Amino acid sequence: MSDQPLKAQEKWIDVASVRTRFLEAGAGEPIVFLHGGHAGDSSGSESAEVWNLNYSALARGYRCIALDRLGQGKTDNPLKDSDYTMAASVDHAIAFVQALNTGPVHIVGHSRGGHVAIQVTLKAPDFVRSCTAVSTNTAAPGYGRNAFVFAPCTHPPLSLERMRYVLENYSYQTDHIDPEWLQLKQRMLESSKYREACKKMQEGGLFETQYLPMLSIDREAMFALLERRSIGRPTMLVWGFNDPTAPLAQGYDLYDLIARHQFRCQMHILNQAGHFCYRERPEEFNRVLTNFIEDVRHGV
Repeated sequence: MSDQPLKAQEKWIDVASVRTRFLEAGAGEPIVFLHGGHAGDSSGSESAEVWNLNYSALARGYRCIALDRLGQGKTDNPLKDSDYTMAASVDHAIAFVQALNTGPVHIVGHSRGGHVAIQVTLKAPDFVRSCTAVSTNTAAPGYGRNAFVFAPCTHPPLSLERMRYVLENYSYQTDHIDPEWLQLKQRMLESSKYREACKKMQEGGLFETQYLPMLSIDREAMFALLERRSIGRPTMLVWGFNDPTAPLAQGYDLYDLIARHQFRCQMHILNQAGHFCYRERPEEFNRVLTNFIEDVRHGV
């Protein structure tokens, strides 16, 4: 088998009337990757390509599918203002997995995408074979340190300088922030679709009046559910030891919450890695994810 990374193909699918973009590479058991962020984030643009150091290698043994979440990347913005919520992003992810018609998938989510991955597992377990959540303070009890970490930033919203500042301060190692990835993120940040989402979320006030309050309600409901019952599928947490925004203590609390009812639960900590631990230490992350998926496949 060749050790050369595989190039992903850009594909499109209709998901509840939302034109949805995803990247796909490889063959085998399906892994669906969910990036972080939210629609209309004026500090940067997230898309499926954030996983390129992972799916390019993992595709040698698996069917790797990286989704542009609702209103992010090249996927259409929400059809109505009331869908600028995390709940709508969860519903979109569930409908996407259902539309793939592949059978149960191994779902992997980072940051706010980790929250989506856990919610998809709770709400649509028939579509999920295993769940992996990566450095997700959104899905963990307590609150992250984003506001504190990024408070000194004086670069204007929707600027390349602000995006680079945020990425560098999220990270322990910055060599993963390569020029090609930055240019891609900048093009998406400058697109009319993305600017429209930013206008609604920031100038229109949807982020403060709708997105955050509803996310808070969703989180508390999720924690209450995990207090009562199992997540229902084998679960793994992966955390960057040096994550400045999602403290390791939050990861421990999330692990405790899930593991008390789910025996098949594990946690891995990647040293000298920040919030983007799967990019900062891709070989270690890919190995840990592969071992976990193979354990699930063989019932370990």
